[in-house]
Amino acid sequence: MNSYKTISQNIELEIEPIKKSRFIAYLYKVESEQDALSYISELKAKFPDANHHCWAFSLIKENKFRFSDDGEPSGSAGKPILSHIQGHDLTNVLVVVVRYFGGTKLGVGGLIRAYGQAAKEVLKLAEIIEVQPQSHIRIEYGYTETTNIEIIIKRFCAEVINQSYDSNIVINVKVNSSDRLEFIQEVINITRGSAKVKETK
Repeated sequence: MNSYKTISQNIELEIEPIKKSRFIAYLYKVESEQDALSYISELKAKFPDANHHCWAFSLIKENKFRFSDDGEPSGSAGKPILSHIQGHDLTNVLVVVVRYFGGTKLGVGGLIRAYGQAAKEVLKLAEIIEVQPQSHIRIEYGYTETTNIEIIIKRFCAEVINQSYDSNIVINVKVNSSDRLEFIQEVINITRGSAKVKETK
């Protein structure tokens, strides 16, 4: 899996009112659809009197994206929000735009511009970072192989998540996904096949 671009932190921004309608944009870093839906639910609870909570998200997993107009005319809110996320080539990102109706209808074209502007401005504030996907690997090995395993972990800059000690040592590590097959093979080679290695996710 290749590296991808996302944001470093969550951001909130309210743009200038448009014909007395308020548009408050929220930008979130998310890891899953459940993360995104949880943030959306939180905002609906925070702004129960808002007229619309329109959103879009993009996820690296399964190259998935979704959007919602939340009662606005079809294609006038969620789609322009998603367009700006994709225009920045971002993933694992959610943008929610909360609207308070100001009494004057904006029309479909006006809504597309308004929601797009809110998304564009909040994304403009984001610090964009490049992320290398990680793979989780479980290794079980004898105590005599400790030094060899430590050599491989250091060589691949792997991160030890947890470890346990019994008749053997069991560790779970994170390694760059692009290196995972080579990492597994090196563990097998250096322990002469005695280590049990398994990719867990």
